[in-house]
Amino acid sequence: MGRMLGSFADNQELDRPDLNKCPDCECFFAGDNCPLCGKECPENMRAGNRPVVKKKKQKRYSDSGRVTFVEWYHSWWFIIIMLFVMPIAGIILLITSPHKKSHKILFVILGIVLFIISTFGIGNIISNISDMLDPPVNTSLTKEEYMAKCEVVTPEQFYRSADGYKDQFVCVKLKVIKNVTFTDDFYNDRDYDCYLCEADNGSEYKIVIRDCLLADKQKFISGDVITVYGEGAGDCSVYDYEYNDWHGPCLNMAYVVLETE
Repeated sequence: MGRMLGSFADNQELDRPDLNKCPDCECFFAGDNCPLCGKECPENMRAGNRPVVKKKKQKRYSDSGRVTFVEWYHSWWFIIIMLFVMPIAGIILLITSPHKKSHKILFVILGIVLFIISTFGIGNIISNISDMLDPPVNTSLTKEEYMAKCEVVTPEQFYRSADGYKDQFVCVKLKVIKNVTFTDDFYNDRDYDCYLCEADNGSEYKIVIRDCLLADKQKFISGDVITVYGEGAGDCSVYDYEYNDWHGPCLNMAYVVLETE
């Protein structure tokens, strides 16, 4: 069925500046009288006398029915796989693809997150964020209160029950062997120096001390005998400057007493 004389579809321009317009019927015609109601067209509604009607911006829809051919390497399934396998390549494919801009932004963010996770590991990221929010050692106690809460244990006790002493206040006497570095250096262990230590009697029980000193900051050298007050941190992996590595219990050191001769 055809349209009414002079009418327009919703998505068409709503004016014909080259024709007269009936003020009542709002239809357009070339003669002097409206072909619908017969009314004579007033001067202000004649062609050339009417104010210009601004064109309405037409909405663009992605589902207009047009079929766009997408190369296989720009397909969603391939881009998603690449974001998991090779995040940078996946992001490049996504940016150069013909997909919606909003979808691109969403998947670029996803690709960046996946790249960070695949590089550093979700466990390390959560742990490091937690460390940044919560200091490795308790900072709410005074030095005297902190040291009073520490249970005196031997290196053997701490070594054999590292998980049992995790987050517990302990005091242990050790001898410094050498300076070491955490294997997980995502944040380069921030500003904490780490030392591989052993029992002061030279036994084989080796413990890693992470220097989180809250007071009296100092460096230690091989052979120093120290009494450490701190909190158990579970197991860790470290290596020295010669890339020899060790895996064993770790103690976050809040306070220390250096024995002098």
